[in-house]
Amino acid sequence: MVFAQPSFRLELKMKITSVKAIPLTFTVERPKYLFEQNLNHLLVRIETDEGLVGFGEVCDSYGCNYPLSVKAIIEEAFTPYLIGEDPLALERLFQKLRGWTRRRLGDQGIGVQTISGIEIALWDLVGKIRNQSVSQMLGRLNDAIPVYASSTVLEEGGPELHLQLLQPCLSRGVRALKVRLGLNFRQDLNTLQKFRALIKDDVQVMVDGGEHFTVRTALEIAHALKDLDIRFFEEPIPQNDREGIARLVDKSPVPIAYGEHLFLTQDFQDCLIHRRADVIQPDAAISGGISECRRIASLAESFGVPVVPHSAAGPLALAANLHLSATLPNLWMLEYTFTFDRVWRALLKEPILSPEAIKEGKLRLPDGPGLGIVIDEKHLAKYQYQPRQPVSAMPTWSLGNV
Repeated sequence: MVFAQPSFRLELKMKITSVKAIPLTFTVERPKYLFEQNLNHLLVRIETDEGLVGFGEVCDSYGCNYPLSVKAIIEEAFTPYLIGEDPLALERLFQKLRGWTRRRLGDQGIGVQTISGIEIALWDLVGKIRNQSVSQMLGRLNDAIPVYASSTVLEEGGPELHLQLLQPCLSRGVRALKVRLGLNFRQDLNTLQKFRALIKDDVQVMVDGGEHFTVRTALEIAHALKDLDIRFFEEPIPQNDREGIARLVDKSPVPIAYGEHLFLTQDFQDCLIHRRADVIQPDAAISGGISECRRIASLAESFGVPVVPHSAAGPLALAANLHLSATLPNLWMLEYTFTFDRVWRALLKEPILSPEAIKEGKLRLPDGPGLGIVIDEKHLAKYQYQPRQPVSAMPTWSLGNV
């Protein structure tokens, strides 16, 4: 009698073989506005032994100002924990990265920002492995996301200039926008009053304080903003003045928003428990990644607080926040920093995130696998990182508190 030999199928796991940090600089030859100054970015590229590639991005509030610092952390601290690992083991990898570095790099700041970019790249990679978009894997609720147009500082020019800058978004049905205050806030408030009179009543307006002010000054500004029907006042005083923020939230006649300088669920939990925000603004490229921001949003829902994700960086950060937003039942709207459009166009093969893609005030989610966007890698060499030049005098909008 001949017995058939049992057949064994060896399950070989896909492995991560490469983790790269790609620092970039985007320049404008003759900049007219502050947002046209050099912009630095940091992309994360993760590749497997089967040649699949996932991309992510690290943000530190506005692009990535110190990409070489992030690059060093990725190469020294995180890459050794990723090489040889199965990219499908997402949650285990996230916990591994945090667990092994928490006591050395901390639970806030650049360490968490860096993990955020890695996490986004892993989600992009897993989506490509499974041939699904990130939001489909997580449970998409909406195919298009309402956005608000996030513009520049008011001291850049008069009300007509700001209307002109915002027109490409307003003409496509965007009905919410944000402008920014500098230290000469009384002059800026005068500009804001004239600007508000130029736009339709159904357009919501928000104001960013850039952490410039003391509690006393922020309250003075907040009362002026109430008369202009401002929907929320973002980050008016420094993030580390937690007691001051709580007093401001308690006394302000307009809602106060915070979030782009908060990290992980525990930071947001502390913020919500102590009533330090009426609106929260997590960012998948800052606050811990897409999965962490979903936990943050769920926490906010239990407090009855709306979520307005922050986004002010390149196309990968925006795409990650779009997919995040599509899964949130308590989403209000998503920040759309159109001043980065030159970067989005430079890095993508198609302008699917640019203002002309907006319809009825909403931006559709990219439907391809992973994040659904394709980085044009052959063009990356054109945007090699350029070290910062020493600054002899700081612009007025970036100085300390008043």
